[in-house]
Amino acid sequence: MNNFNVDTQIDLADAPVNLVDQEGDVDNAAINQATLRQQAHDGAAAAALHRLILMDNNHINPRPEDAVRRLPGGGRGLQLHGDPEHITRGDDVDDLSFNENLASTGGWSEVEVNGGTAPAPRSLHTAAILNGVMYVFGGYDGNTRVNSFHAFSFAEKRWSPVLPSTNNPGPPSPRDRHVAFAFGNSVYIHGGFDGTSRVADFWGFDLSSMTWREVSVLGGRPPSPRHSHSAIVWRDSFFCWGGYDGSYKSDLHQYDFTTSQWNLVTTTGRRPKARYRATAVVFRNAMILYGGHDGTRHLSDTHIFDLENRAWSSLITEGPCPVPRDSHIAVVHSNSMYIFGGSSGTAMSDLHELQLPLSPALPAKWRSVSCGTAEPRPRFCHTAVVHNDTLFIFGGYDGALRLNDFIRFDFSVYDLSFEVPKSTLISDFKAMVDDETLSDVTFIVDGVPVYAHKLMLTRSSYFRALFLGEMKESKMSTVDIQQVSHPIFLQVLEYLYTDQTRIPLETAMELFEAADLFCIPRLKTMCEKRMLQSINVENAASIFYAADAHCASALRAKAKKYILSHFEEISKTACFEDMGRQNIDLVFELLHSR
Repeated sequence: MNNFNVDTQIDLADAPVNLVDQEGDVDNAAINQATLRQQAHDGAAAAALHRLILMDNNHINPRPEDAVRRLPGGGRGLQLHGDPEHITRGDDVDDLSFNENLASTGGWSEVEVNGGTAPAPRSLHTAAILNGVMYVFGGYDGNTRVNSFHAFSFAEKRWSPVLPSTNNPGPPSPRDRHVAFAFGNSVYIHGGFDGTSRVADFWGFDLSSMTWREVSVLGGRPPSPRHSHSAIVWRDSFFCWGGYDGSYKSDLHQYDFTTSQWNLVTTTGRRPKARYRATAVVFRNAMILYGGHDGTRHLSDTHIFDLENRAWSSLITEGPCPVPRDSHIAVVHSNSMYIFGGSSGTAMSDLHELQLPLSPALPAKWRSVSCGTAEPRPRFCHTAVVHNDTLFIFGGYDGALRLNDFIRFDFSVYDLSFEVPKSTLISDFKAMVDDETLSDVTFIVDGVPVYAHKLMLTRSSYFRALFLGEMKESKMSTVDIQQVSHPIFLQVLEYLYTDQTRIPLETAMELFEAADLFCIPRLKTMCEKRMLQSINVENAASIFYAADAHCASALRAKAKKYILSHFEEISKTACFEDMGRQNIDLVFELLHSR
């Protein structure tokens, strides 16, 4: 984002909601009003503001009204976020009916709620899970930042407000774009944007005493005030990475609960580029960072931070990577990281799995998770937790409305599905061509031995008669082939073994003749098609002659039609003269047909 002065400095990443929406999108109408007011005070500065707004519009997440696809029945998107035991960010939400088709499709369903009042629609909130309860704090409701605190008990299936004890000074100020996590018997909130400025305060809610308190810091330098950063908990420490403090960050900070000290983590390796709205999860003793926005473009890179050795490295991946995005969610389940939704300029509803290797030397593998014919509602800036093999998603922003739907994805249902490896039948059979292993017949072609298997060759009536008939070759282990060249014979075998072969134009005629010789009608037709696709003035007479000689009636008719339509040019070619010398009757036929 650009910083600039009108009268006082305004930062579009943190501007009040009348200038920038909760997702970081510029409200052009409000800015135009602000610009008109400012022009009366400082025309030159206002003009500069307008130019920079236009520049920022090129990379701030747009939200066109027609970009969001709404499902039949009012179904909504879902969102994954973070580690099973810490909170993630969300965006804006409206209370819409859930798509009833999702109730039994691909592991997705609406969460059953037996009572209480769900949090109001919101985005850019956080969620954390502790002792079987999901806690939701803060966010943006479309008008203002909030600091409401809610709990959903998975055992009771009930929402309830979380109220501090009497005379408690909390809660933290209203905010969005903060991070949250659970540690011990407390839920913690750090940083964010309060509607006016970025904040760096660090709060904890003790569920034993039901009290808010600012976390004590006995040493070290805390992170700069920031929002849209990423957070994890590992062992006795809270780690936060990146975000936006007026510039995009790539620093890593650690708060040690045992010493109550902050520490700027010194790392080795090539650290990821600065960004915000990325996700971070813990897998074993590593933090995995994915996606985000660097101020210019959305990102889709994946990085690993070794928490024990304090070393960054890029994660080698296979498979099709998800579309670059920010404001998505990520969670870990079993040996995989899952990401859902986010913004690539418009709200998204895709779900992807990154299968994580057991050894760092091996690549991770991306694959798209198919959720059936009905997709959840697209969204970004949502939040999610994992509980009992299930992903739970609350709220978000679909580009037009803020949401407060509550959706679940059942990993146990998804885990019953298997990705069937691609068939290797064709490649396995192709490898058997001219392979001496288990070969029971050898052909001599152009003086070169070619190894084959009688069973595969009996697809051809020629070879079936050769091996099963009364001819002497039926009892021979070596057979001489004199009618075709060695390369063409290998192509014939490849077709008989695999039912396919590449047909170069320069060998199509020769392969066509071999297919006719060995009585392979489909290969013969494939060659006819290849030749017909390449027919021209210079070779038309040759194709017509070959089609006639080998009784290829369809090719003959089409070649004849082509010759008649270009007779003046073709009759002057060398191929036409050669055809006349070989079969003058064909020339007479063409002349008669004119």
